[in-house]
Parts: sequence; structure tokens; C-alpha cells
Amino acid sequence: MMLNQRIESAIFILYGSLFFWLPIPLGGKFPWATSAMEIWIFLLTIATIWMIATRRMAMPATFSHNHTALILISSTTLWILIQIVPLPSSLLSLLSPVAASIPGQDTIALDPNITVLQLQKSLALVLLFALTLLLVHTRERLKWLAYIITASAFLHALFAIVLELSGIQYTVHLYGYSDLDKPVIPTGRAKGFHSNPDHLAGMLEISLAIGIGLLISMLHSHQFSGWRQRIRHISQTILGPKARLRIILMILCIALVMTHSRMGNSAFFISLMISGVLFLLLSRHASRAVSIFIVSLIVLDIVIIGSWVGLQKVVDRIEQTTTTSEAQRGDVYADTLAMTSDFRLSGIGAGNFFSAFPGYKQDGPTYYIDHVHNDYLELLLELGLAGFTPLALLLIYALIRTLITLKQRRSGLILGMSFASLMGIISILIHSTVDFNLQVPSNAALFTVLVAIPFICARLHSEAHGRDT
Repeated sequence: MMLNQRIESAIFILYGSLFFWLPIPLGGKFPWATSAMEIWIFLLTIATIWMIATRRMAMPATFSHNHTALILISSTTLWILIQIVPLPSSLLSLLSPVAASIPGQDTIALDPNITVLQLQKSLALVLLFALTLLLVHTRERLKWLAYIITASAFLHALFAIVLELSGIQYTVHLYGYSDLDKPVIPTGRAKGFHSNPDHLAGMLEISLAIGIGLLISMLHSHQFSGWRQRIRHISQTILGPKARLRIILMILCIALVMTHSRMGNSAFFISLMISGVLFLLLSRHASRAVSIFIVSLIVLDIVIIGSWVGLQKVVDRIEQTTTTSEAQRGDVYADTLAMTSDFRLSGIGAGNFFSAFPGYKQDGPTYYIDHVHNDYLELLLELGLAGFTPLALLLIYALIRTLITLKQRRSGLILGMSFASLMGIISILIHSTVDFNLQVPSNAALFTVLVAIPFICARLHSEAHGRDT
């Protein structure tokens, strides 16, 4: 029994290590890095299935009682598989008339070779979602997952801050960077290991939400019988884990502001305020300490940290956004919508935007466009309504589960992690209106785990409620 527990713990450690490594190779954007992520997840899945099949590990309720979520996320991957399967001309004409009109085309995906690669990545993310439900099946594991994600973000944020303040610039040949022996013009924006400051911002938005949720889980109201207990509590607050975690959150916030990401910072603060209001309205059992903490986050992080590290620069970037630059992005949106109308039901095939877009491009920028700066438009175009709808339903379902849990639960950890998932999901949904964080493997993986957390919290809540009754 002890050996089985050690093997399962080793699998969980390898699972957690993924989040430390993924952002390093440009957020996993290198093809070899994406393949490494997929292999990593596939091997962990095989090991977990072997543990369950040989009865060395019991099937946790966090997995067996969340069939709806698993079906929804798997449906999109199944649709991507259908996109690359050769179809009879009559069926192809029904599903995708434009694709059927192309000579020699027998698949929904305009370029099935690219869609095969996206199928592998999509399958890996589905398995990561399932692994999260399988491995994070206790409160202790949930707490460790939160610590792992927060610690990983802290190290990457620290690296980004040091790199930016020191003026050191590293360069990569792929994805718009020059060769190592050529100078690079500093952007003045922290990006760390990521190829784009906005993608570092996306990672920090999710990680900050997780860290804030973790700190909320530590806050409790106290009643003191004397001055000694009060002094002891104050000293523990100043020197204890809550203080260390608060410092880490401040560093993450500093790194986020230093990215000067307009929508990244806006999405973070808007999601914090929305989630904070919903949390205080729904969670009748929230302590006074939690309420004070949420208010202090909004005030201190915006006023003090923002004025110190340059929140004004973010505001200036928003104000200096030119009509021309936004018009060019609007042209891309308009041309993408024109494509979507031709492939409304079936899509053009996962990953096919960059190769299909030039055929529809009318106006706008003359440079190469590899992604729409809008996750909704890109996913809708590539997957069609058939593939996009299950993902949308999954996110709605996750938000509903979170709100229900916030209203019902007293446990500090469940309340904190529910707040984290609510804030993180809202933040990325806002940021996705003008960026493509979900196309970056490391951020997509982190968001997949974030979406799994509400279903874990709901099940752990049900189990505790069953014991109480």
C-alpha cells in the first residue's frame, strides 16, 4: 500500500513539474516543446491508467462524478478528428460546401496535415483535464496544486523582472526574434521566457488568481482574549506563510504591470473587482478578514504597486493606441468573420487560420498574420459551431459550478479555490477578446487546469457535506 501511494505521489510530482517547465521554451511555442508537452502528458496518462487498471489506485470521485465536463471537453477533440477524416462528397457538401467545391478536397480541414498536429495538442489538453480530475482528488492535493502553480509563476515573474530591470535581452531566431549575434531593440516590456509580453501577462493573470485564492483560504476571523494572543497573532501574520504569500503576489502583480499589457492588466483588475463583488454577495460565510483582504488587493495593488512600477505606462499605452493600428486589427476581424460565414458549421480545420487567411484577406496589415488577436474568432473559424459550442458550454458549466460552490461552502480552501477559478476564467475570457493566449501551449495547459478546478471543488464539497450529514 505504501509503495502504491509513493508511485501515485511520484506521478503527481511529475504532473506538477510540467507547469514549471512549460513556459520556458517560449511558452511551449517551439514545435519540439509542444511535442515534449504532449509526450509528457501521454506518459503520465498511461501511468495513471495502469495504476487504476491494476487496482493500485482507486478511481476518485472527482473523476467518476464529472462525466458531463469530460464529455464536453472531449467532444471538441472528437470533432477535430472528424475534420481530418475523408468524407463522401455528398456528406462533405452538407457539412462544408466551400471545402467540397475545392478540387481534390475530401476533408473538412482545408489542410489536414496541420489539423493532425492540432489534434495531438487537443488530445493532450483533454488528457491533462482528465489527469487533473484523477490526481487532484483531495484537499491536500488541491492545496499543493495551488502552491505549485503560484511557485512556478513566482520564478518566471522574478526572471522577467530581473531581465527587464537589468536591460539584458536574450534573442531567439524563431517567432520574430533575431539571431543570437544580432542586437535587439529593447521593448521596455517584461516578457520573461515568453515570446510576447501579453502571453506572460496571460500566465500571470491565471497564477495571480490561484495565489489570491490560496491566500483567501488562509484567512480566518479571530477573537482574542488578551493582548498576548493578539501580539502572537500579529507576529505570525508578519512572519508566517500568509506574509510570504502576500509578498509573492505583490511580485506577480509587479511583473504583470511591467508587461505593459493593456488588456492583460485591464482584464486582471476587472476580473478581480467582478469576482470580489460576486464572492462577497454569494459567500455568506466569508470572514471579515477575507472582505478586508479583497478590498486591500484592489486599493494597494492599483495605487501603491501601480504608481511604483509604472501602471501609468499601461494607461499611456491605452491612450496612445492609434486609430490606424486598431483599424488594421479590425480589418483582420472583418475578413475573419467573412471566412467564418462560409465555414459556419464545420470550420476550416484546427490550426488552419494562418494558411487559409491570405485567400480571404482584403485590407489591413501587409505583414504575415499567424493568429487572430481574438481567441473567440479564431476558434469559431477553425472549429465551426460544431467544435466551438462544447467548449463554450464547458466554460459556462464551470462558472455555474463555481457560483454554486461559493454560495454553499464554508471551507476556506474550497472558497479560495472557487474564487480563484472564477477570477481566472473571467480574466482570460476578457483578455481573449483581443489576444490569443489559448493558442500558446503553456497558457492553454494552465487554463485547462483552471477550468478543471471548479469540478474538483464541487465534488470535494459534496463529499464533505455527505460526511457532515
